[in-house]
Amino acid sequence: MDTPDHPTERRSRQMPGQNDPILQSLEEYWQTLRHARQLPARTDIAPSKIDRALPHAFILQRVAPGTARFRVAGQRLHELLKMDARGMPLGTLFLPQAREQAQKLLETAFTEPAIIAIPLTSPASLLRPALTGTMLLLPLRDRSDAATRMLGALVTDHDGGGRPRRFMIPQGARIRHEPIGTGPAAAGLIPRPHTQRPDAMRPALRLVVNNG
Repeated sequence: MDTPDHPTERRSRQMPGQNDPILQSLEEYWQTLRHARQLPARTDIAPSKIDRALPHAFILQRVAPGTARFRVAGQRLHELLKMDARGMPLGTLFLPQAREQAQKLLETAFTEPAIIAIPLTSPASLLRPALTGTMLLLPLRDRSDAATRMLGALVTDHDGGGRPRRFMIPQGARIRHEPIGTGPAAAGLIPRPHTQRPDAMRPALRLVVNNG
């Protein structure tokens, strides 16, 4: 007779962000914008349709392999970084030892293209607790139909305190990697390496846009 899964075991098999309602709502909206096997366009995104996710959301523009800069950033990112995220590279959110892996995951999302969801942690210090979160990356096409834009969101388990936060990708973490257009069977995990190397929005949402 089969024995029921223990809740801890079920959680350990879940993909990052699988049960987060903010990330779920954003991905569901992104999926509604897809046409056959085509990615949604950057110009398809209507902020009024993602009210719940808007403070956590961002749009990236690819500027080089593994590098993308924030063109749009929700207020939550400003609160985590304690500065204006517009124009900053995505790597700004990560501690130095995590940036290489973050760049590889970002490049995978752009070039395959693929849906990527990454578990994150910001270490505790003397005056603040550890912070955990999840980043979701959803590719977008530009006017030339190239995947050079990225719709994303970052959610955390609490507000992070009064000082800037930077994140690690936990060793051994399950990372969602789902190539687009190849069906559920292609969804997989990217293993964590065993070693680490040293648009005007409603004021309450305070989405900040870089039109440059």
